[in-house]
Amino acid sequence: MTEKRDNEETELRETAPAFGGTTAGERAIAPSPLDDSLAMTPWERILANDDMVNFGNMLRTAMEKRNAKPR
Repeated sequence: MTEKRDNEETELRETAPAFGGTTAGERAIAPSPLDDSLAMTPWERILANDDMVNFGNMLRTAMEKRNAKPR
């Protein structure tokens, strides 16, 4: 791909190596969180979501307690 600017032709090249760089079937990167989630059953995903909601509520409560003004 080329781009012309001010009568000058500049070639645009990809600076990073091609994604993967391995043969077909091999993975060059660790499994993603999406892969982990898709490996779970729908019920396991619901339970994991509930755990994260409960954790968020605990954090919110702790921050409110930390930031509470003394009476």
